[in-house]
Amino acid sequence: MAISDYLHGVRRSRDKFNFALGRSLFDRNLPPLERLESCDSVLIVRSDGKIGDSLVASFIYPELKKANPNMTIGVLCTANTAAMYESNPAIDHVHHYPKRAKLWQVKKLISRLPYYQAVIFLPETVKARDFLMLGCLKAQLNIGIAQGVGLINCNIREQVLGKPSQQYFIEAAKRLGVTVEDANYRYTLPAETEQAVLGFLAEMRGQYIALNPFGNAGKRSFTEERLIQVAAGLREAFPEFSLVILASPSNQALVSRVAEPLAGVHCLAQTQSIDQNAALIKHSKLFISVDTATVHLARCFASPMVAIYRPDPANFAMWQPNYQPTEVVFSREPSNSQEEVNIGEFDLAELLQKCRQLLARLTTESAQA
Repeated sequence: MAISDYLHGVRRSRDKFNFALGRSLFDRNLPPLERLESCDSVLIVRSDGKIGDSLVASFIYPELKKANPNMTIGVLCTANTAAMYESNPAIDHVHHYPKRAKLWQVKKLISRLPYYQAVIFLPETVKARDFLMLGCLKAQLNIGIAQGVGLINCNIREQVLGKPSQQYFIEAAKRLGVTVEDANYRYTLPAETEQAVLGFLAEMRGQYIALNPFGNAGKRSFTEERLIQVAAGLREAFPEFSLVILASPSNQALVSRVAEPLAGVHCLAQTQSIDQNAALIKHSKLFISVDTATVHLARCFASPMVAIYRPDPANFAMWQPNYQPTEVVFSREPSNSQEEVNIGEFDLAELLQKCRQLLARLTTESAQA
């Protein structure tokens, strides 16, 4: 068994223990409540720090405010996503919260918050600190999907299981007496950042393929060897387009090392923010991405995309691109229940064929317009 597969099993065991501990120490059964006909205030918990999850939920804030302008909307989030919420005029309060708050910190952190009548808390895995947080918030209605949690007195699991992740927030809004009319994702791209990226693109504007080979964990990212193979394959198959590989501060050196010796392959030097990558996605002819936040960022701009997923039906049902024009490629099946397959282990010929199909479709649609 590979070390990574062993660690994956250890993490699952740890989560089970953490849940049992939290339930025994901090859980209590609240009176079941199906919905609130009128809600004065709601707190959306986004303490996971995941940018993709934040994008998927981006429509809920303006929809709630549109339905009830007097509703107070708060977000509990980590520092790395705070700017996304602080620039949102539909959100009244942004509360900073550590991604992995210590048990001894929780009461003090939550005591600083105003009272919220309802809480939307949608993780499937609940840890001891989450039980304590929900208890300290003392909301009348806690909306969630986790099983076996007495503090979640409005469980929407049955209504959303097997559906795209945005449906979770549509269903949560119903429990607040709000019908969502527009579930499109929102993202505000700063004009100055976009102009700076357009300067980098120069004559490549609209004539390049953008590639994001990096997810939020090792097995969700290409290896360096695989990145070189895919980059070379794309350049050979589509010589009419340059290739721009997206980077971040943590992998900038790797991307630069891969791009430098390959003709027609580029990367933005000193990438510092998701805004820069958003601009690269927005202006690309075609975007290719592994299953991560950039898939949902592409949806904000309706960018043509080929997305790469591992063969996990439950994950795909929840986090699929869920818009057009897109194509999807899956990595190989795991050889056993413990193996965690690297997302880069897919058929390169299939990826190139999906790219051809999507580009051909775009050409046909443009001709018919």
